[in-house]
Amino acid sequence: MNKLLCSSLILAMAASAVAQSVVIPNGTATTEGASSTAYAWGRGTSQIRVQYVYDSTHFTSQGITYPILINQLSFRANGAATTAGYTYNNAIVQLSSAAVDYLAPSTTFASNHGGDLATVYTGPVTVASGAGTTPNNYYVTIPCAPFLYDPTLGVDLCVDLAHDGAGPATATGPSHDSASTGSMTSRIYNLTNWQSPTGTIQQNVGIVIDVGHTPASGLYAGFTADVTSGPSPLTVNFTDQTFSSAPGGVTGWAWDFDGDAVIDSTLQNPSFTYTNCGTYNVTLTAVDGTHGPSTLTKTAYITTDSIAANFTSQVIGPLTVLFTDTSNVPATSWAWDLDGDNIVDSTVQSPAWVYANTNPVNVTLTVTRLCSTPSTITKSIVPAQQISQNVAPNNGLSSGASVYFDADITNPAGVAISSLDVFGSVVNVAFTVDMYVKPGTHVGFEGTAAEWTLVGTASGTSASATTLPSSCVFPAPIYLPAGQFGIKLLYNGTGPRYMNVTGPTTVTNGDLSLTVGVSRGSTVANPWAGSNIANRGWSGTMYYGTQNITGLAGFGTFAPGCAGTLGVAKLTGNTPVLGGTLNVSISNLPLNAGIMVTGFSNTTSGFGALPLDLTSFGATGCFGRVSAAANSLVLGAGNTATWNFGVPAAPVFQGVQLFNQMIVLDTGFNALGAVMSDASAMLLGL
Repeated sequence: MNKLLCSSLILAMAASAVAQSVVIPNGTATTEGASSTAYAWGRGTSQIRVQYVYDSTHFTSQGITYPILINQLSFRANGAATTAGYTYNNAIVQLSSAAVDYLAPSTTFASNHGGDLATVYTGPVTVASGAGTTPNNYYVTIPCAPFLYDPTLGVDLCVDLAHDGAGPATATGPSHDSASTGSMTSRIYNLTNWQSPTGTIQQNVGIVIDVGHTPASGLYAGFTADVTSGPSPLTVNFTDQTFSSAPGGVTGWAWDFDGDAVIDSTLQNPSFTYTNCGTYNVTLTAVDGTHGPSTLTKTAYITTDSIAANFTSQVIGPLTVLFTDTSNVPATSWAWDLDGDNIVDSTVQSPAWVYANTNPVNVTLTVTRLCSTPSTITKSIVPAQQISQNVAPNNGLSSGASVYFDADITNPAGVAISSLDVFGSVVNVAFTVDMYVKPGTHVGFEGTAAEWTLVGTASGTSASATTLPSSCVFPAPIYLPAGQFGIKLLYNGTGPRYMNVTGPTTVTNGDLSLTVGVSRGSTVANPWAGSNIANRGWSGTMYYGTQNITGLAGFGTFAPGCAGTLGVAKLTGNTPVLGGTLNVSISNLPLNAGIMVTGFSNTTSGFGALPLDLTSFGATGCFGRVSAAANSLVLGAGNTATWNFGVPAAPVFQGVQLFNQMIVLDTGFNALGAVMSDASAMLLGL
C-alpha cells in the first residue's frame, strides 16, 4: 500500500471515530490555573521554542486507558488576559512520546523526544481576540495530523511548540492559563531562537491544553531505533512499535532498511548493519489479518559518517595551547586555522600552537569523514588557563551592578588573572569591570567597603548578542596567592548576565575553585549600596596563568589596609621578573615616610597567626598581614614614595613568593602614630 493511501486510511478512521477531548494537566478542566505565562502564543514578535512534558497519568487518571489519536490542541487564556487577536505566519507543532520522565527533562530539545516524533502542524497560527474567561476561552486552536499516543505504556507526552515571531500586529500577547505547583509537567524553553537546539528547564510548570482525540482503531505501523547516526559500519537495533486493535495483534512485518524497495527482514525487532557512508530511508509494513497493511517510512532516518566538528583547547606551557579534535565521530581529515588569518596552519588531528600574547584569537577546525560534507567550527580562545561558570545566563542587571563569588586558590604559587569572559545584557557597547578582592569569604561583607580592595579594571566591548561571551582584559594580570578570597565584579557600561541557582554552586579545577554567590544592585557612584539578590550567580570565564605551567611572575594586592589622615595607602608594583627590578609605589603617605615589611608568609608570623589585630597597639581597625622577615625605611615626597627591590637573576629564585605591607607613619592620628597600607603578594618568575 502506498504512503498516500495509508495516510488517507488513517484520516478516514480518525474522522469516523467519536471525537473527544481531555484537559491536561488533570484537575484544570473547570478551574483557573495557579499562574499565567506567555509561552508560546503570547510572545508577540519574539521568537520562541518551548516544550511541555506531561506525565502520562494526566490521561489515565481521566479514563484514557487506551491508545488515542491526537488530532487537535487548544490553548486556554489566563482569566485576566485580553488580546486584540493576531496571526503568527510561521509555526511548528511537534508531538512525541517523551524519551524522558517529566521530572528529568534535558536542556537539549531533541533529547526529550521519543522515536515516534512527528511534525503534526506547520503554518500560521491565529490567536483569537477576546478576554480570558477561564475555563471557557480557548483562544488558540490548532488542528493536527493524527498522532498515535498510548498513555497506558506509562510514557509521558512531549508537546513541542515553536514560532519565528513573524506576523503579530502587537509586540505582546495574552497570557496562558498555567498550572504550576505539583502540575506533574516540566517546561523547556528558549526565548530568542525558535531553531535553537537547547533551552532552559523549569519543573512543575505547564500550560493548560485541551487535547482533542479519537480512540485509536485499526493498524498503525511504528518503530524506533536505538541509534540513528554514527560512523560506519553502524549496527542499528530496530524496535517495532506498531499498534493494532485486531484481536490477534500484528502478524507480520516487512522491513526495508536502506530505501532500495527490497525487503531486508521479516522479524519483529531486527538489527541491520550499515557498512557504507550515506543517509537512508527506513520503511516498515505491518499486517494483522483484520485491517489493510500499514506502512510507515521515516525519511533520512539513518545517517552514517555525518560529522560535526568540535575541539577542546588546553594550555600546556607559556602561551602554548594543545588542541584536541572532539568531533562527534572520528574524522578522516583535519584543517586547522590556529591564528585567525584564514590560512590552514595544520592538518594533524591534535596540533599545538605557540601564541605571541594572551589576546583572544579565533581558531577554526574543518573536518571530514569519508563521504561526509565538511563540517567547520570556529571558537574564540584565550591562550591562558581558564575556569568557567557558564551555566545558562538568563538575565541581566543594570550598569553599576555587582556580582559576588568566592575563589579558593589551591595552587601553592597562586594564579595571575589576565582577562574575563562575561555575558552582557546590552550588545555592542564599551564596558569596564572593576575587580575587588577581600581575604576570606564574601558572605556577609557584600556592603562593607572597608573589607575590599580594588585590584584592577578590565575593559572590553560587549558581544553582538547577549548569549555570546564578551571579553574584557586587565592592563596587567591580577595576582592572587594561595588562599580563599571574596571577589566582587562591578560592571560599568553594560549589566552582567547572571544565572538563577538554588544554592551555592561550585566549579573547580587543579588550581582554584569558584563558588558563586549573589548579585547586588549597587551603583557606579556607590559600589556598596543596594540590596543583594539571593539565588543569583555569576556566569563567565576567568583566564589566568600559573607558575608551574607558564613560569609567570606576578604582583597583586590581596588584603585591604586601614585609613589614616590621607586615606588608605596603596601599593602598586610592576612584575618581578628574574634579573629585573620590582618598583613599588606607595600613595597617601602623610609624613612621606614608612617602613616596608617584607616576609615569606601571609598566614603566620613571629607573633602567631596572621592577620594580627593592632588594636592593642593603639591602631584600632588596622591589621598586620605579612610576616616580618625584613624591614626597610622608605622615604618619599609629595605624599608618595617608591620601594625598589632587585630581583636576583639566579634560576633558584624562580617561584619564590614574598609578601609586602607598609607601616605608614601618621603621627597623632592614633595612639600608635601609624596605620597600615594594603597588603601585596609577589611571585618571582619569568
